[in-house]
Amino acid sequence: MSVLALAMLCVGFASIIGGATGFGTALIAAPLMLLAGVGVAEVVVVNLVVGLVTRIAVVIQLRAHIEWRRVGWMGGASLPGSWLGVLTVALLPVAYLKPAVGALTVLCGLALAIQPSGGTRPPSRPALSVAGFVSGYFGATTSLNGPPVVLLLSRARLPPMSFIADLAGFFVITNTLSLALLWLYSDTDPTTNWPMLLGCSAVGLAGNALGIGIAKRLSVGSFRWAVVVLVTAAGMLTIVTA
Repeated sequence: MSVLALAMLCVGFASIIGGATGFGTALIAAPLMLLAGVGVAEVVVVNLVVGLVTRIAVVIQLRAHIEWRRVGWMGGASLPGSWLGVLTVALLPVAYLKPAVGALTVLCGLALAIQPSGGTRPPSRPALSVAGFVSGYFGATTSLNGPPVVLLLSRARLPPMSFIADLAGFFVITNTLSLALLWLYSDTDPTTNWPMLLGCSAVGLAGNALGIGIAKRLSVGSFRWAVVVLVTAAGMLTIVTA
């Protein structure tokens, strides 16, 4: 099976989970694509493009649930983080990024397993700024821009639709910034592999739609634990094979 076909399978599978939970596509797709033989730079670009395309669709569908001030605050803070991440990509050898992706994925899986108690607590502006900055950095270096904002919004215990909608709005902003900065300030050219970008975007949209359908039929708690297990296992496999 070709690398392109394997990449599409990885993205399609990950997009089903991302569609059902509002996040997790890049977390799962990144280590699986690395294991399939896709280069680190290509993984970053593909995940950012697929995330942008699929989240635009979610923003259109759930625009009434988005808290734009919260999303804008996180998105603005992601700009300097993305810029710092682009500098890292330009200076750090690619060989160092693969184990970093695996380690970060494992930590994210473990962190997602911890659920706070209490009622809804809107995140403070400093917390939104820190989460946005770190997410921007992770997005430009590894395409895993979801974990910091996911952890922050999950601890705020937002209503499900607000949680998914805010994440989608943030991903649209930060993925666009990361792609633009990578194009302008690094050797990475997001347009060099059109077949993989188009193929993965197509299966990403299909998987995202299927995931939303599955979410309507399954327990949110059960699916969340499935995501935790898959994310942690994928990160461990990436570290072992680095």
